[in-house]
Amino acid sequence: MALQVRDELNLARTNPQQYAQIIAARMAGYHGIEGEKAVQEAVHFLEKSRPLPPLAMSDGLSSSALTHVLDIGPSGGRGHRGSGGTMPWDRMAHFGQWSGRAGENIFYGNRDARGIVIALIVDDGERGRGHRKNIFSTDFHFTGVAYGPHATFGKICVMDFAGGFVEGSRPSTPLAAL
Repeated sequence: MALQVRDELNLARTNPQQYAQIIAARMAGYHGIEGEKAVQEAVHFLEKSRPLPPLAMSDGLSSSALTHVLDIGPSGGRGHRGSGGTMPWDRMAHFGQWSGRAGENIFYGNRDARGIVIALIVDDGERGRGHRKNIFSTDFHFTGVAYGPHATFGKICVMDFAGGFVEGSRPSTPLAAL
């Protein structure tokens, strides 16, 4: 699932006009917090966006994301702060050296890869559309994605982003752990 999410992120980044059509078709009649307004805003954003380079998958960033999935998933936790107080950049630094900017998106719930990415691009109910901004940031060139069980929401998907990332010498958490 992690690679499928990464592929969806890259489809949205490299072909935003096509992804606008995908969102418009898949979200027709949407009734969320903001409803159709959030969908139309996302479609408009994508229609005006220029294509961006794809994000490269990083084992270290994937391990960072998986660390968070394995930390908060079983307890049903929420948010970017881990149970030991770690933040995304702390987890990333455990598996390598990030440079530039760093960020993290988290999706809770049972959806396919496309549904996860669409939800984060629409970002219904989120002031400032921070998840969308992370996906389309020109500052990010690397990503790591992990997906696993969550006690409250069924599933959790964590995406870590960095401008640059040099893989560390520490062994990465086996991605097959889930």
